[in-house]
Amino acid sequence: MVAVAVAAIALVSLVTIVISALELEGQARKMTEATLIAEDKLKEIERTGYPEVAQMEALVDETDPSGFAYRLTVTETPIDDVRQVDVEVLWDNKRRSVSLVGYFMKK
Repeated sequence: MVAVAVAAIALVSLVTIVISALELEGQARKMTEATLIAEDKLKEIERTGYPEVAQMEALVDETDPSGFAYRLTVTETPIDDVRQVDVEVLWDNKRRSVSLVGYFMKK
């Protein structure tokens, strides 16, 4: 009887650990995807050239309003002809986010 009780306690602990691991894996997957989206936005700006000073916010996928959104901010820097681009990718109703910063020089 004692062995059964110990086994039950161990099983409950194991199930709790597995559930926690699955939740963390899902969060890590979203964070990785958000980072890749932010990198893509910076690469897109690099391809299009020197960015104008601006701020914008949009959904990554217009057909999925519950998915990822991004906020893009282009600002001047103290260095002539260099602009700072901040890309913030948000998810989970904008409660979680990843931010990347890039610097672009006028050619």
